[in-house]
Amino acid sequence: MKTLSLLITALGLTEGVLGVELDYCERQGGLECRGENECPGYLEMKQPLRHLRSRSDERKALLQKLRNLVCNRNEQKVCCARETEEPCHYEGEEVKGETCNRDCTKDPTETKTCRFTFVLQQLFSNQTGRLADGMIRPVLVYNGQLVGPTIAVCEGDRVVVRLVNILHLHGSAAQDGGFNSTTLHFHGIREKQPYGTSGWSRHGGPWSDGVPLVTQCPTPSGHTQTYCFSGINGAPAGTYWYHSHMGRQRMNGAAGKLIIMERKKDHTRVDVDLPENSLFLQEWYPNTNNTIQQSLLINGKGKRGKHCHKPSDDSDEFISNFKMGKQVSFTKYLCPPPNISTTYEVFNVKEPGQKYRFRIIGGIGDDVPIRVSIENHKFSVIATDARDVIKSADNFDALWVSAGERYDIVINTKKSFKKQAYKINVYHQHKNKTGPEIRLCTLAWLKYPRQTVPMNYTANCKAMAKEDLTRVLNPVPNKFSDWGNPNYIYPVNLTAVHQAHNIQEVLNTQYITIPIDNSSTGFMFNNFTMPFAEDYPHIPFLFQSPSKNTKRCGVRCVWDSTGSPRGTNCSLHVPEKCKPSGPSKYPNEKCHCQHVIQQPWYDDSSDRQYWFEIILINNHTTIAHPIHHHGGWFHIVGMGQFNHSIYRDTIIEMDTNCTKKKECLPRNYKSPVFKDVIQVPTKGYVIFRAPIDNRGTWIVHCHINYHVEHGMTMIFQIGEPDGVDGWSMGPDEKTARKNKNKKCPKVQPQKFG
Repeated sequence: MKTLSLLITALGLTEGVLGVELDYCERQGGLECRGENECPGYLEMKQPLRHLRSRSDERKALLQKLRNLVCNRNEQKVCCARETEEPCHYEGEEVKGETCNRDCTKDPTETKTCRFTFVLQQLFSNQTGRLADGMIRPVLVYNGQLVGPTIAVCEGDRVVVRLVNILHLHGSAAQDGGFNSTTLHFHGIREKQPYGTSGWSRHGGPWSDGVPLVTQCPTPSGHTQTYCFSGINGAPAGTYWYHSHMGRQRMNGAAGKLIIMERKKDHTRVDVDLPENSLFLQEWYPNTNNTIQQSLLINGKGKRGKHCHKPSDDSDEFISNFKMGKQVSFTKYLCPPPNISTTYEVFNVKEPGQKYRFRIIGGIGDDVPIRVSIENHKFSVIATDARDVIKSADNFDALWVSAGERYDIVINTKKSFKKQAYKINVYHQHKNKTGPEIRLCTLAWLKYPRQTVPMNYTANCKAMAKEDLTRVLNPVPNKFSDWGNPNYIYPVNLTAVHQAHNIQEVLNTQYITIPIDNSSTGFMFNNFTMPFAEDYPHIPFLFQSPSKNTKRCGVRCVWDSTGSPRGTNCSLHVPEKCKPSGPSKYPNEKCHCQHVIQQPWYDDSSDRQYWFEIILINNHTTIAHPIHHHGGWFHIVGMGQFNHSIYRDTIIEMDTNCTKKKECLPRNYKSPVFKDVIQVPTKGYVIFRAPIDNRGTWIVHCHINYHVEHGMTMIFQIGEPDGVDGWSMGPDEKTARKNKNKKCPKVQPQKFG
């Protein structure tokens, strides 16, 4: 059923032009054209379409499509609201999402349904609100903004986002192998299925996680998709973000902030807490088809530096080596002057002497960890990945964030200050095989009353590289000499405010290795690889019933009814084509298959909580892979690093063959920190424990975009799709039935001449 609303949005038309109740029709899921007798309660189109004027060739084409949709071009037909109910229907007050950014402490019991509409399209970085670093290039943006509109709501609010996809990639965006289809993922939101539901759940759940070919079919150009969540889905107050999960779309602008504000103020921790005091950090590229970052942005703002760098050769091998962490050579040259003058972000301190909360969001695309420091200021940390930590960790000089991570920090602002605003320095460096390190940097201003901001100032990367930074939070764990430094605080050293229930008991342990960086076999977990979309199923994992097919590989764990205490039996499946030679149970070489680790589901509405354990083993020498788990936080109970190469068998031996006979690698169970992204140390490991309380299929992947696209991904399947405990495949019963075993259209990049 074709809709007019998409074209109306694309054309920027208003109610006054067409004489239709667009707001009403949008709420009903779009407009369609029927004859008068077919549509009771219709809305007449007051103005003939022939009076609309075309201002460009693109607009002419859109207008022609609009005319073609109006019932055989009869310009006096009628516009009807669709009769199907919109997904994510909630009881209670419903408002435009932008109005939900309010003081959440005034009425702790007031909740709203906050409805947003995000229109994704390709534009250019030539307008205020999406200027980036001043170089005009294509961008993929929501509602014309870089970064996308901020979702700022109160804890307990219900969030509904209607995604309108009008992408039509052209130019370099298409040459890059871009996708016209898209999805939307709320990064860090668990999307936990509400209790008492099975098969479908209107109020969020795994169907709303936004991962192509895992929890949905991608949304094609010219279509819409509605996503939602609320507190019942696992969305406490904290710092999150949202982004497209298709290809490189998020690296080219399709991302934004998602902030859930607390209902109560704790003045022992924070005095001033405003959503606008947040830094969305990302690297930026000369074009959509360029894979060498040239600048850094804060909230979509920045300036190109004086010097740029290009590869010593343009081969695919160079890019592959660079993305795999191998040292490669770059050539320095003078950057072209910007097309448009740009400015840095400014954060205002209106109440000097107060404790200000700042939210640092790693909206990073590839292996570009970024360091943040603040001129003449120290800070403490109060949260990471939307979960609170004890504020004993303080007096930091700097913080590092990798792709997907978030840290909430508190600055004790000054009562007396200098005349010029203070610099918030943002810095990245990577090695150059035949020359000095490549440095990228930018800044924002921390401005007190009456301070001046030097508008012509340009960030100084050389000065940032020489900063004297003693106490550092979340340093990139790729240097063994730093591992034992007491001033370097890693996530495993942080303490959660809340104690995880029953965390010391575990159902099973899975040892997952990341291949060494000099391997030519690509990006894998335990030598299983699943590149997008080559090895993904045509029927999304969530829609499969029963949940198995011949291309699956990995581990399946089921309840052991004989054990006490309760436990699981796990079995490994390796495809026949990948059967190993020798004693190893896993493939000796790269195996293309659909990698699933399946665990049983347990309803945690009782007092009991069950956990399974993952030990990630990273033998890379340069890349500390940031691993992200959809659908749930995990608890970091252990981390370690060595000054020599390690392998899966090495870690298993260390963890099982020792005097204690069990859990020989050190673990901490006293309030271990919650995370949904963790950097795995080079030549090291991370031990995390994840709950089995969230039914569904959840992707787990390296958040370096190149790595997930090339196969470093697996699926955590919790439970089974069918029965009274089955997971939800859609927002209503009809959609869920339609989605069961639904085959998606073939996903492939769009190519244009």
